[in-house]
Amino acid sequence: MKSSFTRMIAFCYGAFLLSGTVYFIILIVLFEPGRGVIVLTAGFMAISALIWTGYVLAIRKRMTTILHQLSLTIQSLIELEERELFPVTEDTMLSKLQSQIVNLSRVLKSQRKRYQEEGDEMKALISDISHQLKTPLANLNLYNSLLLDESLDDGKRKQFTLHMQNQLEKMTWLMNSLIKMSRLEAGMIEIRKESASLADTVLSAIKQAYPGADSKGMEIRFQCGQPVVIHHDVKWTGEAVYNVIDNAVKYSPPGAIIEVGIDVYEFFARVDVWDYGEGITEDEINRLFQRFYRGDNARNVEGAGIGLYLTRKMITEQGGYIKVTSTPGKGSRFSVFLPV
Repeated sequence: MKSSFTRMIAFCYGAFLLSGTVYFIILIVLFEPGRGVIVLTAGFMAISALIWTGYVLAIRKRMTTILHQLSLTIQSLIELEERELFPVTEDTMLSKLQSQIVNLSRVLKSQRKRYQEEGDEMKALISDISHQLKTPLANLNLYNSLLLDESLDDGKRKQFTLHMQNQLEKMTWLMNSLIKMSRLEAGMIEIRKESASLADTVLSAIKQAYPGADSKGMEIRFQCGQPVVIHHDVKWTGEAVYNVIDNAVKYSPPGAIIEVGIDVYEFFARVDVWDYGEGITEDEINRLFQRFYRGDNARNVEGAGIGLYLTRKMITEQGGYIKVTSTPGKGSRFSVFLPV
């Protein structure tokens, strides 16, 4: 089957020949020209037909070349290459079309990379969650099998029951943290900013961390020079600050002092949390906020390495950031910056 372009060329060519033939007949019948005029007219028509035919063939060849180049451009994009066959410096329709195709390819490539990264992140998250749940589940199965022993005395039974309760509490906390983390990863948590006192938010976090500090004979000191009212999510900011204070309480020795302060700058408000614990090495600072990361000095401290990771996510979702400075053997300072 002939293409529409070929049919159009054949139609135009036939119309040209038909009109030329009619013109030639009318010329002979009405004007009865001499032989020389007839030969001259026929020659002119033949030359015109040849020129027109050559012009049509040239256009056809040019269009075939252009379509072939477009096909090669698309094929190169399919093969994840960016082969530009038309001059990009020329302001032609073909160059614009090529540029649009290349831009579309880049957008699709970027989306493909993002989807792949999200898939890899989800796989890693599922793997991390299963790894974190493995230990408490194994402990629960162990204590449950011990409690099934009918010869077990009441003292041991009570002890194992308390251990099971402790493992269940840890597992509940871990599940809540993992759910919160997965929601943050998936962007399912909505940040709701409101104009509120940052000092009240920090005080709420301090009250939440106070029982843990009091059990270790520690003191939490709070300083705020002036009222600070900024737009922030009270709930998530409070939880982020609590995670930092709780982290300071966990890794500071009994009887230590935790200092919390607020400073305001032109563009940011800063919440500082000082502790006088063992400090953090420079290599560890770069990994502190990784998911499930725990340092060498954290082996004897309860935790799963989620708190600081969640803190950074909660702060960055509000347009802020967190900074750490530390001196091994002297303590650390965590600074949370929130936009004013």
